[in-house]
Amino acid sequence: MSDFHDDLLKGNIFKEIVRVLLQKSDYTVIPYGYENPFANIRKALIQCDSETARRIRSSPDLLVYSDVERDVKLVEVKMSSHALPQLNRKGLIGTYQKYWNDAIMVLVLPFDNVFYAQKIADLGRKEQYDPKTDFRKIQEIFTKISPDDLERYKTTARNLIGSLKTDKNMVS
Repeated sequence: MSDFHDDLLKGNIFKEIVRVLLQKSDYTVIPYGYENPFANIRKALIQCDSETARRIRSSPDLLVYSDVERDVKLVEVKMSSHALPQLNRKGLIGTYQKYWNDAIMVLVLPFDNVFYAQKIADLGRKEQYDPKTDFRKIQEIFTKISPDDLERYKTTARNLIGSLKTDKNMVS
């Protein structure tokens, strides 16, 4: 399997953990990212450098609906030490501020709470972002997450992160 496909598989594991955590918390969660509806033309989109192609390639991973709030949110899930250096205005955050300012970024990290989230619009504009200070605990944004479910999935994610630490091609 190629590095791209390895990374895609690993990234999907953490995306699925977040998806299941939100679904167990009574959110409706639907896959949204370009990997889903554009699977047949993914290679063409990678080679295309138009604004439209860049926007499609950066599509958030999940569409999350809350019947209590009667609101829909787009959610991008990121995990790994490779994502941390990209948390800047010229990298990952800059792309989302440009194309998906109303989305929420969820980070799965080997820190205390494991799941961190922030509305892109609330990050402000600065050169570098720190997940510990610029992001909130996921349960502060998705308030229906139960403490028991959160603890269960934190343990699952920590175990997976630990098993991937020896892999030099961690998810980006």
